[in-house]
Amino acid sequence: MKIEVYKTAEETLRSMTETLITVIKKSKSKPFHIALSGGSTAQQLFKLWVKEYRNNIPWDILRFYWVDERCVSPEDDESNFKHAERLLFMPLDIPQNHIHRIWGEQEPKVEAERYSEMVKWELPGYSNMPRFDCTILGIGADGHVASIFNDSMNLLTDQRIYAVSHHPKTGQQRITMTGTVILKSSAILIPVIGPDKQEIMEHLVQKQGAYPASYIFSHALTATLFTDRVTE
Repeated sequence: MKIEVYKTAEETLRSMTETLITVIKKSKSKPFHIALSGGSTAQQLFKLWVKEYRNNIPWDILRFYWVDERCVSPEDDESNFKHAERLLFMPLDIPQNHIHRIWGEQEPKVEAERYSEMVKWELPGYSNMPRFDCTILGIGADGHVASIFNDSMNLLTDQRIYAVSHHPKTGQQRITMTGTVILKSSAILIPVIGPDKQEIMEHLVQKQGAYPASYIFSHALTATLFTDRVTE
């Protein structure tokens, strides 16, 4: 795991984006399959892309998927897809057939299986475990990644592509990429910004506690973490 520290959130997201552009240029995969995360960091990233990278990223070769999604309708404010659609896809006129959303409004277990099969079909490696060209991963203040929480650590080594998880406090059902697929990604980019992430960053860097994020930290060979949190 490589860690890069910057002074501001914008510098952090710009550096991550420049790295993404380099990854896309070096990749021999066309189309380029990228998995997005949700949350406030993703929303800041999407705004930056529209504002500053409209002409710098080859949007036409990108195919979009999700790391995880809440089991809500695409019109719900908690939908990761809704924010990506509003902040990124619509402003950039991304074709709908380039966007592969998780149907959060469907029965969770059935949808996890459907999405898994779709991803296996669309991505290289159908007979084995599909490999995303890039996965943009977030880390929660509680140390969760994707929708893999401290009480669902088994999903880190689950051999399925996507599975159903539950938020430990609200009980909300979510559909999440498993750790097995995350770690198989050709590139993993992890932006971690904001003062609420300071404590978890210190725990992760100092290897204090067992979190889903610390598992990814210790096992990801192709990951770079970009942060505005001072960890020393």
